[in-house]
Order: sequence, then structure tokens, then C-alpha cells
Amino acid sequence: MDTLKRATMTLFKIGLVVFLALGIAVVLAQAAGLVAGDPGLVSGAVSSLGMAMTVAAGVTGLLGFVMSYLFHWKAGED
Repeated sequence: MDTLKRATMTLFKIGLVVFLALGIAVVLAQAAGLVAGDPGLVSGAVSSLGMAMTVAAGVTGLLGFVMSYLFHWKAGED
């Protein structure tokens, strides 16, 4: 069980980094598109990275939910 907890925590951390990095990339690309006046870059950033970002965030959220059971977290605990 300890190996499962460790593996889940590792996957959670990787997912967190991936979806945050993709989110930052989308925002930076959109900001560059705004500065350059290029609407294709603004919408293209979401088109190309949006699905991967959403999937990574969803999987990470589900892993967090699973971890609440594996680690026996209670509501209101820090």
C-alpha cells in the first residue's frame, strides 16, 4: 500500500507541474498575440494546448480525489 501511495503522489506532482506549465504557456502565448496584434496566436494557443492542459488538469484532479481515500484525509484537516 505504501508503494501505491508513493506512486500516486508522484503522478499527482507530475500532473500538477504539467498542467500548470501548459497553462502558463497558453497565457504567455496569448499575451504575445495581444502585444503583436495577432488574433491567430491568441486563439491558436488554446487550440493547440487547451486539450492537453484540460486533460492533465482533470487527471490530476482525479488523482487528488483518489489520494483523499488512500491517505484517509478528513474534511477540515490541514
